[in-house]
Amino acid sequence: MKSTIIIVSHVVNDAVTHGFVPTAKAMGLHVILITDHKLNHLKLASDDGRFTPDAILECDVFNPLELIETITEQGLKPDAVFSNSDHLQTSTAICAQFFGVPTKDWTVTLKAKNKYLTRQVLNEKSLPNTQSVLLHRDAAPTFDFIFPVVAKPKEGVASLDVQRCNSETELDSYCDAFWQKHPATPILVEAFLQGPLITVETIGDGESLTALGGFDVELSAPPYFIETAASWNGINSVQYRDECVRQLQAFGVGFGVCHSEFIITETGPVLVEINYRSIGDGREFLLDNLSEGRWFTTILNLHLGNKLDKAFHIDGSAHVHYVVAEQNGIIEGTSTSFIHQEGDIVTQQQVLKQAGDAFQQSFSNKDYLARISIVSPSGQPLEPAIQQAIARFNLTAVNEVTA
Repeated sequence: MKSTIIIVSHVVNDAVTHGFVPTAKAMGLHVILITDHKLNHLKLASDDGRFTPDAILECDVFNPLELIETITEQGLKPDAVFSNSDHLQTSTAICAQFFGVPTKDWTVTLKAKNKYLTRQVLNEKSLPNTQSVLLHRDAAPTFDFIFPVVAKPKEGVASLDVQRCNSETELDSYCDAFWQKHPATPILVEAFLQGPLITVETIGDGESLTALGGFDVELSAPPYFIETAASWNGINSVQYRDECVRQLQAFGVGFGVCHSEFIITETGPVLVEINYRSIGDGREFLLDNLSEGRWFTTILNLHLGNKLDKAFHIDGSAHVHYVVAEQNGIIEGTSTSFIHQEGDIVTQQQVLKQAGDAFQQSFSNKDYLARISIVSPSGQPLEPAIQQAIARFNLTAVNEVTA
């Protein structure tokens, strides 16, 4: 009999639909997808032969009690319960704990997702930190640290609604605009951390935590924090990896895959946020290519109760470049998605917005027109291939001309 894996998902997401689900099917698993967006997933399953879960069920996936009820009412006995969603790590972990299958500590996933709680944990454990305060609507803001500051939702994703504010006036404007859209959501304000951004990609089997590497990340100009490019195992991510892992272990990160971000300040790395799931924005597929197709398989095997293969590592060179729309408008151009291999170097271009689409800026990672990733498992220089691919790309947002 096939082992059953429950994959819990929110909106349609490439990492799930073209990464974890196809991988689980290829591993011979009985794959059940549970989502609160069933119709969208059913449509994709009918249109795309790569996404073929054995069943798609619907419930409020943010509620672990409903997850448990849905699984039991279907007579399912899962061998693994897994999610790659930022929002769903805690409900999934509670559900997995109920069924007695390997899982993350739900108290840690909660503290990682809620950025205000993250800052409290860092203080409690005397880990490097930055000053922060939680602002509520209709309550007078009070804090005693100096500008600039970074304002963000306490549980945001994809750099959405994250902004640097250089003065009290700018912060007031940010708060007014944010609360018009999200009147009940608190805003976390943090003292600005000066320095380059890196990521750390870790994986643990419950006994040991392994750092597989990290990215040196390039960001857009202030006041926003859009990631524009990233290089695998750059100078900073290699130099500061051990200290970052020490901080993550002290925080409580252990089982499963985890994507964390740090700013390298004058005094060393300071945690920005913990995303207790696989890295996203297409870099999960880059790492799958770089690891010869072992990224998704390795993660799922952990949730099936297997120990991490000590020989699993990710070497080589890799770079991803994000094409960011610079204005609102209609998408024009002819660039399309492709994969091209020349010798050891693989270039993959994934177009995310189509010609003719109406585009509205969000000043976040959702403004990507495309991502261009280049990998070389043997570590070949990538700059010529990167520049060639960027030069050929021609999609752009153009203002509509009205009569």
